Amino acid sequence: MRVFAFALLVLWSAPSGAQPLHFGSADALDELGTGRPTRDRVEIAAFGGAAYVPASWRGALRAEVEALSGRVSLGLAQTLHPAAGGLYEPEADEAYDLVRAIRYLRLNPTASSRRYARLGPTQAMTLGTGALARGYSTTSAWDERALGVEAAIEQGPATAGVFTDDVRLNGVIGGQVEAQTGINLGRLRGLRVGVAGVHDLGLPQAQGDSSLTGLEAWVSAEWIGDETFSVSPFVTTASYLGRGRTVGVGVDAGAYNLSNAFRAALQVAVYASGSGFAPGHVGPFYAVSNSRERIVTTDSFYDEDPGLDLAGTPLDSVRSGVDIVANLRLLAFGRFEIAQYVRRHIGEDRLSAYGLRLGAELPGDAEIAFDVERQGFRGLLNLFGNLGEENALRLDVRVPLASPFVLLVQSRYGYRTLSVDEVGQEALPDRRFLIERRFEPMVGLQIQPF
Repeated sequence: MRVFAFALLVLWSAPSGAQPLHFGSADALDELGTGRPTRDRVEIAAFGGAAYVPASWRGALRAEVEALSGRVSLGLAQTLHPAAGGLYEPEADEAYDLVRAIRYLRLNPTASSRRYARLGPTQAMTLGTGALARGYSTTSAWDERALGVEAAIEQGPATAGVFTDDVRLNGVIGGQVEAQTGINLGRLRGLRVGVAGVHDLGLPQAQGDSSLTGLEAWVSAEWIGDETFSVSPFVTTASYLGRGRTVGVGVDAGAYNLSNAFRAALQVAVYASGSGFAPGHVGPFYAVSNSRERIVTTDSFYDEDPGLDLAGTPLDSVRSGVDIVANLRLLAFGRFEIAQYVRRHIGEDRLSAYGLRLGAELPGDAEIAFDVERQGFRGLLNLFGNLGEENALRLDVRVPLASPFVLLVQSRYGYRTLSVDEVGQEALPDRRFLIERRFEPMVGLQIQPF
């Protein structure tokens, strides 16, 4: 909390800019204060229903609070799953579970202020061009999610952003700085240079198989553009210290706040990487699949053979290859979002990745959010086959019924932590995760007392 308070103080005292920032969850559609302008308010909701968690039906009790006052917004939510034997143990076995009720506490960016800070689980963190960190999230293992801090600011010709995925400072930290140089090179105008870094505090700090420190540097410039549209080629290089490196070239195209209602961004890039480097390695699955913590294949866990097979390719085992990336995001009217990420890996390893996010606020105050992330496959046709072990999905649907009743349906395809009792101490040197499926249909009351 002290880290977040310091970030708020620094950003609140900074001068205003011309456009909102784009960093982390700064413009997440499902958090108050980030979409279309709206009045200050408080919303309270309580739900009850059933839940399939993780392999049996239990009860479900959920409470929510959301509030907006000026540029500050708050979201709290907690679900408990009682049954005959008590609460579901992973969500009520430590004091930190109380902190996990915080969805977000934000200082929101606006069209005229380049200041942003957020306290909450890390959900969509990308640094630089995405060579080091792309869509990094700590929510794939829902009951193990940590409370992180992210903040960003623009000061004159420079922009900067920092984050930590855990306020206890025992996880991933990172940041980036980009600055305008004022240099023109022929048709390329406004040369920009940037650096980014990421480091995992949760791994041993001595250089070796378990440590992780990554650095990226890039140069970009505007080829075509005005105040509402631009096309900017870039060149980047990144490396994980003690491992491998990559070199990438690409183009960023963007349409910014057309009629104050529409924003779009497209990136197309190619990365050529040596052994020990995978673009976007700190990504949606890094919290459950890194050099120490790994995903256990479902077949091996339920097999009578006591051995546990592990999914994914450790960074030290990655061989050289080429990656083609396409990343598109559209935001419209503060009500609709679509984002799609494709990385096709050409090489010996299964390192291709895919991400899709759909969000909408529909007529009648209905809301829908759908996210899917996949990695660890070869060609794009594999998206329509076996889902594999590296797969995460979220579906949230909220439909108002007769006022003040609301239907809420949540479905998640993520991971849970295996306990020592399930696999034994010798087989569990570090945390191991197993696929978990959740389905929670609930009905409740939602009111706005203020």
